[in-house]
Amino acid sequence: MFRKGLILFLLLFAFTVGILASFGACDSAPEPSADGSSTAGSTSSVSSVDPSEPSSIVEESSVESVEDSSVEPSVEPSEDPSEDSTGESEVTSWPDPEFPGGSLETPVHPDSEPISIRSLRQTEDNVLLVYGDIDPTDEETAEVLEQIRGMIRAYDKRVSFCAYALDGSRAITYNCEEQYFSACTIKTGFLLYCCLAIEQGLTSVDEVMYYQEKYYHGGSGKIKDSAYGTPYTLGYLIQQALTISDNVAYEMLSAYFGHTGYNQMIETLELDRLKLGSSIWSHRMTARDLAIIWRELYFYFQTDTKMANLYYNACTNTPFNYATVYLKEKYSHKSGDNFGKNAVYNDGAIIWADRPYVIAILNNSEGEPQDEKLVGTIVKLINDSLMK
Repeated sequence: MFRKGLILFLLLFAFTVGILASFGACDSAPEPSADGSSTAGSTSSVSSVDPSEPSSIVEESSVESVEDSSVEPSVEPSEDPSEDSTGESEVTSWPDPEFPGGSLETPVHPDSEPISIRSLRQTEDNVLLVYGDIDPTDEETAEVLEQIRGMIRAYDKRVSFCAYALDGSRAITYNCEEQYFSACTIKTGFLLYCCLAIEQGLTSVDEVMYYQEKYYHGGSGKIKDSAYGTPYTLGYLIQQALTISDNVAYEMLSAYFGHTGYNQMIETLELDRLKLGSSIWSHRMTARDLAIIWRELYFYFQTDTKMANLYYNACTNTPFNYATVYLKEKYSHKSGDNFGKNAVYNDGAIIWADRPYVIAILNNSEGEPQDEKLVGTIVKLINDSLMK
C-alpha cells in the first residue's frame, strides 16, 4: 500500500513540474509589428566598374548569392551576445557610435537640354504627356500611346510614371506629380546621402554598428534574424539595404546618420516632399521626384569612386524588380511595396539602353498579378517604342 502511494505521489509531482515548465516556455514578448514593405534582390562583389559603359555593368546574380556574399561584417559576430561566460542570460547593451556630422557638398547637376527634368510638370490630370523628339503624330507612336491610355483607363487603381532620357532629348509622363507612400524607394536618396557622407570623410565605411532590439523592423531583409550584438559595418548595411532592401539595415543607418544632413541634401535638390521627420518613410513621393534622384545617381556613378561603385554594384541587375522585369536591357533600380492602407507597388531605375534613361513608376496596389502585368507592360512599351 505504501509503495502504491509513493508511486502515485511521484506521478503527481512529475505532472506538476511539467505544467509549470510549460508556462515558462510560452512566456514570450510579442514581436514588433512589421510595415509590410518588401523587395528582394541579389548582391555582387564591390568592385570597380565604369558605369558610363552599360554593356559591362555587372554579371547577373541570384537571390541565393546574398547568403554567400563576400561582403561580410568586418568584425566577427559574437556567438551568442545574450549570454555571459557562465551561460546565464543577462541584459546586454552595445555602444552606439556617434556620427560626427559636418557639412556635405551636394553635387547638383545642371538640367540637360533641350528638356529639363524639373520642367516636367503635371499640367493636366490623367493626360499622357510626351516631350522632345517623341512625335505623337507618327502612326506607330500614336498607336503605342493609345495602347497605354487604354490600359490606364481600364485599370481600377492609380498609376503614375515619369521616363526621362538622360541626354535631355525626350520624356513621357503620366500624373507625374501625384503623391504616393514611398515604401522602400525612399531608401534610394537616403543611401546616396550615406555614400556621399562617407566619401567626403564625415565618417568611415568601416564604422561598426551593433544590431540591437531597438533596431528591429519586420518586412524584407535578413539582419532581423541575427543575434542582438552582431556587428555590421556601414558599408555592409548600405549594401544590404540596396540588394535585398533590408529594413533593419535602413533603420540602423537612419539612427546613425540622422535625417538633418539628408534633408539638407534633399532641399538642395529641390525635392522637399522627400524630407524625413520622425518617420523613416515618406507619404509624398512622386514619380518626378524619384526620377530626379535617379538622374543624380546616374551622374554619381560616373565618378567611379569606391562608394559610387558600392552603390552601383548593389543595385544593378537585382532580381524581383517590378518596373524592369519585362526588359532585356541592364538596369540599376530600387523598388518598394506595401500592403493595406498605404498599399503601393513602386519602382525607380536607370535603364542602360543605347540612350540611357531614368524611369519611375508608382502604383497604389498590393502588386497582385494583374498589377504586375500592368506595370511591366507599360514599362516595356515605353522602353521598346518610345525611349530608344
